[in-house]
Amino acid sequence: ASGSPVFQHFARNSGWVPMAMAMLGQGFAGPTNYASLADFVVMVRGGSTMGMAGPALVKAGLGEEIDKEDLGGATMQTNRFGISDLAVDDEDRALEAVRRFLSYLPANAQQPLPIQPTDDPAGRAEEELLEIIPADPRKAYDVRRIIELVSDRGSVFEKKPSYARNMVTSFARLNGRPVGFVANQARHLAGMLDVKACEKAAHFIALCDAFGLPLVMLIDVPGFAIGSEAEKAGLGRRSGRLMFEMGQATVPRVSIVLRKGYGGGYYAMGGGQAFDNDATFAWPTAEICAMSVEGSVDVAYRRDYETAEDPAARRQELIDIFKSQLGARRAAEAFGIDEVIDPRQTRQFLINTFDRCPPRRPDKHPPRIRPISPI
Repeated sequence: ASGSPVFQHFARNSGWVPMAMAMLGQGFAGPTNYASLADFVVMVRGGSTMGMAGPALVKAGLGEEIDKEDLGGATMQTNRFGISDLAVDDEDRALEAVRRFLSYLPANAQQPLPIQPTDDPAGRAEEELLEIIPADPRKAYDVRRIIELVSDRGSVFEKKPSYARNMVTSFARLNGRPVGFVANQARHLAGMLDVKACEKAAHFIALCDAFGLPLVMLIDVPGFAIGSEAEKAGLGRRSGRLMFEMGQATVPRVSIVLRKGYGGGYYAMGGGQAFDNDATFAWPTAEICAMSVEGSVDVAYRRDYETAEDPAARRQELIDIFKSQLGARRAAEAFGIDEVIDPRQTRQFLINTFDRCPPRRPDKHPPRIRPISPI
C-alpha cells in the first residue's frame, strides 16, 4: 500500500541516462508500465509478452477469451501497438540489440557523444543517389537505402522498423559521430504523417535531443492524413507533439527535401526555416508547395475549368502551369532553402555542417519551470 518508487526513478532518470529494457518472458501488468517509460524495448518472439493484464485476468474481468500471443505477444506489441521497438528470435539477439542501442548514446546527458574511428571517407560519393528518386512522382522508393548510402558503412540501426512504416527513425554515424535520421518513407502511405508516424518521430527526436545526437530530417511528405478517420484518431492534437519536439530540440539539425514538401507536413518535418535549422538543403528532385498541385487546382480553380469548353483539358492546363513553377531552384529562391545540392554529395554536406555546429544551440526560452507537451 505504500507504493513502489520505481516509477519515480524511471521518470527522474528520463533524459539523464539511457534506459533500455529487454523483455525476455512474461511481462503483463507492471513490467509493461516500466517498458512504457524506457527509451528502447526489445522482445523475444514466442516467449515475451506485454499488456495491461494477462489472459486470465481479461477473461475474469471482461469475459473475453484470448491467448497471450494475440493479446500481447512480441509481434503484436512491436508491429501493431508500438510499445516494443524491436522483436528478435532469441535472448542473445535481444541483449545484442540492447548493446547496439546503447553504443550510440553517452553514459549520461552531460557526457560527450561516443564517436568511433572510421576509415569511411567523409567525401565518399555514391552514384546510386543520383537516380534513386523515380522520375514519376507517384512511384515509390526505399528511403532506408538513402540513409545507408549516406551514413558510415554498417552503422545504421533502425528503431521501430515494423511500426508506423510510413516513418523511418534510425541511428547511424557520420564520420564516426552518432546522429539520428527521421525520414518519410514513400513506400508506405506515400510517407504521409498520421498519428502513429507523428508519435514515432516525436519520441525519437526527444531521445536524440536528450543525449545530444544531431538530427537529419529527410523530407518527402505529401502532408498530414485527412478525413474523418484522422480526426477520430486525434491527429489534430497528436500531430502537435511532433512540432513540439522539433521546437524544443537544441541539437544541430539539418533538413533535406528529397521530393515532396507539401503543406503542414513540410513544416512538421523541419522544412525551410520552420524550426531554425542549422542548414536546409534540397535535392534537384524537390518540389515544395502548400498542397498537391492537383488538389490546389480543384480547390481554387474548379469554377474556372468547369465552365471551360473542355473542362478536363483546362484542368490539365492549369496543373501543368503550376507544376512548371515547382522545382528545387524555385524553392531555393523563395522557400528558405540554403542550397540545392548534388545528391551524391549529401554525406559530405552533412558531415561538414555538423563539424561546424556547436553541440547545442543557445537557450532562448524565457524563464520557466518546464514546457507542456500537447500529449
